[in-house]
Amino acid sequence: WLKSWPQRHGPFSRRYAVAHSMEVEAAGKDFTSVIEKGAEQEKVQGIDAADVKVINQDSEADCKKGGALAAGEEVDIWTLRNIGFILQYFAVGLIYGGLPATVYGFFLGYLNVPGYIYATASVVTTLPWSFKVAFGLLNDCLPIRGYRRKPYMVLGWSICFVVLVILSWKPLPEPYYCRLPDGGFDEDKVCNEEAQMQGGSFALLMCLAALGYVVADVAADGLMVEFAQREPEEKRGTIQTTIYLVRTLGMVFAVALVGIGMNGKEYQGTFDFSLTYSQVMLIFSLPAGAMVPISWFLVQDSPIQPGERKSFKMYCSQAWALITNKAIFVVIMYDFWEALIGRISTTAGGLVKSEWAGVKNFQNQLFTLVSLLVFAYSLHLVKKYFLNFSWRKMLLITGIILNLLDATLALCTTYDVVRNQYFYLGETILDEIPAAANFVVGSFIIVEMADKGNEGLTYGLFTTVSNLGSPFSRAIGNQIFGLFEPNLSDRANYKLDTMEFRHTVARSFLLSYAFSFASFLLLVLLPYQKQEAQRRKREWSHRPAFGYITCGLVLFAFIYAMTVNFLTMIPETACLQLIGGSGC
Repeated sequence: WLKSWPQRHGPFSRRYAVAHSMEVEAAGKDFTSVIEKGAEQEKVQGIDAADVKVINQDSEADCKKGGALAAGEEVDIWTLRNIGFILQYFAVGLIYGGLPATVYGFFLGYLNVPGYIYATASVVTTLPWSFKVAFGLLNDCLPIRGYRRKPYMVLGWSICFVVLVILSWKPLPEPYYCRLPDGGFDEDKVCNEEAQMQGGSFALLMCLAALGYVVADVAADGLMVEFAQREPEEKRGTIQTTIYLVRTLGMVFAVALVGIGMNGKEYQGTFDFSLTYSQVMLIFSLPAGAMVPISWFLVQDSPIQPGERKSFKMYCSQAWALITNKAIFVVIMYDFWEALIGRISTTAGGLVKSEWAGVKNFQNQLFTLVSLLVFAYSLHLVKKYFLNFSWRKMLLITGIILNLLDATLALCTTYDVVRNQYFYLGETILDEIPAAANFVVGSFIIVEMADKGNEGLTYGLFTTVSNLGSPFSRAIGNQIFGLFEPNLSDRANYKLDTMEFRHTVARSFLLSYAFSFASFLLLVLLPYQKQEAQRRKREWSHRPAFGYITCGLVLFAFIYAMTVNFLTMIPETACLQLIGGSGC
């Protein structure tokens, strides 16, 4: 399907077959002003002013034919001049997939952290996605050297590169368990009990590295929305699915590197040799560093014209108008509550995987890799067959099927019906089918709702609200499941494996699925499809109350999630019962 892109988008030369009127306009000249100043009916290169006006109107109409949301030529993202745009997503995929992939082996294996800290570390490494709205505002409001996108790409990748190098230099503590001569651990003998609480500094640095690539990603997303809005209606969504396929490909490479290179016995693996955590961080720093010059020289970011730069006050007014729109508000409420309710999950998952299912690091990364391929193929299916399928039905059907199959795998493992790492890891693959549907639908809605000039803010607002659900729901999940007895985060309970404890773990899984099913009730808030989204945007009202509710919810969720999750990462506070610990 990748080879078919040139045929789908037409010959390369078509991009240059533009009327003379569009060339002048691209140079910053408006035909309307030419006509007004040409009161004497003078001719421009032999064409009457009246004819020029007609050509200008026809050109704009041609650009929007087929239901495009914005004027301009449809963008061919596979040309050399746009290769930097595509590479943004491949590099983001490498780091976005690579950093979380190290958590299972390093945190749960090498450091032997409690279950709730392991679950929180996985969230903290992707926490900066919750800042996207702020980065989107900076993109749209504060251009650097006349550009809105690529300077932020350069800045973001520079931060990511520096922090990854620091992580590669940071000394590793001694592992929790004593080492055996073959490189494995003697799980009956503890040599560094403090290792359990030393993962926080590594997680926070990984969070800072993620902050860098998210800055770059937001800038790329702003360009993506601009490009996607030039697509005709029947093809709109193609650019989005393509770039996320590329990002998923980057994640596949990263997971393969961690799965094979970091599969030593000290990292929950089986090999006698292994790259260290520090060496893996150094490898990931290389593409981050390469993206700095690529972002500047190989990204086509049109400089803003004089008078196009918005003041912060004006932009805040536009942002307020955006969040007081009922059509936007309803989608925000879906993103917030679906993410909060639907992602509350048990803290037992990590230890069930490692202790009862016996999942090794290589197999864990292998199935993650397969799940990414399933995600990519799901995106391809959506692009090919379901661009115009009901968004509500797509999310409902995939969500119900996932939960039923997932429950079967988890409960069979819990009650020792089948305890096999390959059986249990089927859950990893199943998760990606509804994830792809949810991801694509969310991306489609953003394109339909964004206005020209606030693309970065719109994308950042929706994705911030959705991404904020993960740390918020994780914080709540730590508190809820921290009340279960016997303790779900204590590895010793899994080794004892009593029937009483199996019932406790099963109840925690069933409660997680109950939250997930409850979130399906929120689907009524979503529009059915593109036309419905556009109708809502045109016809639904504006009210200040929508803006106050949005700001209040986002601010509260942000403060609450940051506080609880960061307290979990600090050794002195990680034991607090408030955040899921056993007490200090």
